[in-house]
Amino acid sequence: MFRLKFFANIYSFFKTASKDSYLCSMAKASSESLSFETLKKEILDGNFRCLYVLSGDEAYFPEELCRLIIEHAMNPADRDFNQLILYGSDVSAETIVSYCQEYPMFSVSNRKLIVVKDAQSIRRTEALEKYTENMSRTTVLVLLYSGKTMDKRTSFYKKASAAGAVFESGKVELDRMPGWIDGYVRSVGMSITPDASQLLAESAGTSLRKVVMEIDKMRKNLSEETSVIEVGDVEKNVGVSREFSTMELTSALSARDAKRAFKIAWYFGRSPKQYPIQMTLGWLFYFFSKVEAIHAAAMSQNTSRPDLSAAATKAGIFYRYAQPYIAAARSFSLMKTMKIISLLRECDYKSKSNERGEASDGELLTELIARILN
Repeated sequence: MFRLKFFANIYSFFKTASKDSYLCSMAKASSESLSFETLKKEILDGNFRCLYVLSGDEAYFPEELCRLIIEHAMNPADRDFNQLILYGSDVSAETIVSYCQEYPMFSVSNRKLIVVKDAQSIRRTEALEKYTENMSRTTVLVLLYSGKTMDKRTSFYKKASAAGAVFESGKVELDRMPGWIDGYVRSVGMSITPDASQLLAESAGTSLRKVVMEIDKMRKNLSEETSVIEVGDVEKNVGVSREFSTMELTSALSARDAKRAFKIAWYFGRSPKQYPIQMTLGWLFYFFSKVEAIHAAAMSQNTSRPDLSAAATKAGIFYRYAQPYIAAARSFSLMKTMKIISLLRECDYKSKSNERGEASDGELLTELIARILN
């Protein structure tokens, strides 16, 4: 019985091989144009490349692509024989290549999957460079650089780019986090209010992994009937308070509510690890830069009563998030907004140098708010 099953698998392998349907594709186009969505679609469609080099300062995208490849490249019944998860610190390039050159065994998928995590720890890559010149078309090799960027100056980078898919993800800028959160929530079949996405972004910083973890946690805790994530859901499940957030601080400044603004600054000063001043200044700088852009767009309308909503759209602010910026534009003139941006730069410099003297982060922030509202 075993011999019959063995020969049946061998027959199935060569029958499939004759159709070339199991073969990995050899990438010839420049992989620099490859986006996360492009590679994700290929993987979900069952089109796999012989080589993936996944890297970047933002670990979420490379790790998500790696997860999708592991989930979809191999039939579960094939994993014991044809899937290997290795670590760059434990294996040499020569050993990786030898595994890649082995044929699949008893495989329904008719392919092998070799995943090397922490690939940045592989010391010598000459064998991998040579392998890119003649890769096995029955093997999918994934090199995952964990939270690292591949050195573009190396010959391995150039050869890998020509032979396979080299994907690199950069950090998502702080100001783009609310929009990214909005898109991710929509991708899982829900929506999120602008205030809730802003609050979640402030809590997570620029860590996409943390954002995804928090959103997934919220989805599990919310009722099945809930389709919109509100501020209260973020406060309850993430453990942050809207009352003490940069969003509320900009709101207080726009309303020239000194009492509320100083209260928030005092709270931030009590918890510098939870509310680092550089992150607070980053949000404020982005906010007032957009206010300045609204003023510039409004001036181009050549009217004494400009349409600030239209100006906000021209400044690149998505309409769902525009109202706080419009309120600030009404409260602060263009000259005052430019002065605020200068004050933010000055405060940022002080926070990173000896010019702060013995002033704490909270005291620097309090002084900044006093000067903004003066």
